[in-house]
Amino acid sequence: MSATFTGATRRYTGTLGEVLLRNTVLIAAAVVFVAFSLASSKFASGSNLRNIAIQGSGSAVMAVGMTFVIITAGIDLSIGAILFLSTAGVAELFVHGLPVVWAPLVAVLFGLGLGALNGASIAFVGINPLIVTLATLNLYRGVGGHLTGFSTVYLPPGMTKFGTGTVASIPAPIVVAAVVALVGGVVLRRTVFGRHVQAIGANAEAARNLGLPVRRVLVGVYAISGLTAAFAGLIENGRLGALQPTVGLGEELTVITAVVLGGTSLFGGKGSILGSLFGVALLQMVANGLVLAHISPYVFDMLRASVLIVAVLIGTSRARGLRAVPIVRRGRLEVGP
Repeated sequence: MSATFTGATRRYTGTLGEVLLRNTVLIAAAVVFVAFSLASSKFASGSNLRNIAIQGSGSAVMAVGMTFVIITAGIDLSIGAILFLSTAGVAELFVHGLPVVWAPLVAVLFGLGLGALNGASIAFVGINPLIVTLATLNLYRGVGGHLTGFSTVYLPPGMTKFGTGTVASIPAPIVVAAVVALVGGVVLRRTVFGRHVQAIGANAEAARNLGLPVRRVLVGVYAISGLTAAFAGLIENGRLGALQPTVGLGEELTVITAVVLGGTSLFGGKGSILGSLFGVALLQMVANGLVLAHISPYVFDMLRASVLIVAVLIGTSRARGLRAVPIVRRGRLEVGP
């Protein structure tokens, strides 16, 4: 009887522990929300929550692309620079006669191409993702700075709609983030491409032996990351109505931290779009709450870096025993433990 009770208690404790681990970011977000709501009456107000959602929209969009990248065991440090250069390139073309109606599409295509260039360097040349994207971070930022003279460029009204417009009274940044996240989630979970992404992250060599198009998938993943960075550029630069030379600086660290907080493994093979969105929400609430509490913004930088280090340590310990392995069942590829 006692042995049965002890076994049941252990099973319950184990199950509770697993639930807490899987929902760490959600629990943390709830705790942060309650704490800052008690600390400041303004925090939980409708206008402030709306402000948090708008301010976090750009990071949320980039987190979708970064989730794909990190699931393949890669990294993309160039997203902030792509955010800058994609808008800078369009602003330069606008000066030379590009109709403003085409500006958003051209900006997105710029981002897609810049991301694909990263992916091709990684997949076909074989350079480490960290090295490639660290180099292109500086390359893209430098090209954008050359185009703008590292000065503020004011954007025409047609290029600000993604940041200032509304859709059925809902701010456009929130709508764009929701649509991108929904599409990203469907692609990751419901398509062959998404299954390939997870399989490559779990074990690239096994995926290659199974005949998966590993190189093409990697190019596609980094192209998606560039695409989402360009969308984020339309949102963030549109909100300001201008392109500032410092836009996007350091934003890659925020996005990577949010994605890892959301449960995506830096070692690949595991991750979710929803988790990444919760990670963005958590960091955005912390940043907003610190401002309302009149605490130095540098504290956020320290917290962000510390959280990333802790998340990496936790991910390292989990990866030793929980790394996913691609398997074939009934003629189709799946990803399992």
